[in-house]
Amino acid sequence: MVREALFSILGPGYCNDLVVADLFSGSGIMAIESLSRGCRTVYCVDSDLDSCRLIRSNMERLNIKSSGTIYHLRVDKALASFAAQNLKFDLLFLDPPYKQVELGLLAIEQAANLGILATEAVAVLEHHRQARPEPPDGLTIYKQRRYGHTMLSFFRFPNNPNPAAGLSHD
Repeated sequence: MVREALFSILGPGYCNDLVVADLFSGSGIMAIESLSRGCRTVYCVDSDLDSCRLIRSNMERLNIKSSGTIYHLRVDKALASFAAQNLKFDLLFLDPPYKQVELGLLAIEQAANLGILATEAVAVLEHHRQARPEPPDGLTIYKQRRYGHTMLSFFRFPNNPNPAAGLSHD
């Protein structure tokens, strides 16, 4: 339900030709869904080896392995690697471990500081509804939606004055 709602908020066609980072990937479902909606490529990051194996298996089964890269690293190390490769991301998904929203906020801040975000980048942080994420300096939450115990927070970056352009309104 949350995944479908998130992509409804982004709107039809939003993912076309984007470069996506799925941080704290777990099963990689957000990356796989992004590819199915037209993203150019995805980068999955998870520190758990079993999760990385599951992502690889899921991508192989769906014959989309060539469109995704899997990093078995901590998120902070992966973000530094992305910066060293001069990668730029249009969309970040962050689903840190349960009730550890601060890990997601640190990753968002690091991504912004490293300059790995495209001009109109959007970050979506999934967290427990009771968590009240405080955006890092210079960033703002411009939209939040609650789904049961889950909350989605959408972040705006300083180089992106109008992230709502292109997002569907609900």
